Amino acid sequence: MDNEKMDNEKLVTAILTQAVEDAKYIGLNKKYLKHKIEAINWIMTNDPKFDYYCKLLNIEPSYIKNKIKKHADTRITRKQRVLLIPIVKALLKSKSYSQVPRPQAKEEVLQSVG
Repeated sequence: MDNEKMDNEKLVTAILTQAVEDAKYIGLNKKYLKHKIEAINWIMTNDPKFDYYCKLLNIEPSYIKNKIKKHADTRITRKQRVLLIPIVKALLKSKSYSQVPRPQAKEEVLQSVG
């Protein structure tokens, strides 16, 4: 395997690992809560980039999704929920979320927060 391919695999692995870690965040920092919501949404909603990164590593996207569902605590606590309501509303209004049609994902996020 050439160095460039290995470097790309390391980068993609780091991106996917960070997304999983972000999804498991349990604190109350608004910045990291925003990352938590974005990571959960990115992983669980069949985002084309997430699927592409998984395929680059020869991993089925469903494998990561199922691992998160079974083994990672991605629940949103009551304290987090209070802080997340304005964050999620702002995210849903942002261009990056409004350009990708994912109505069920938006509803799921709002239901888990509200």
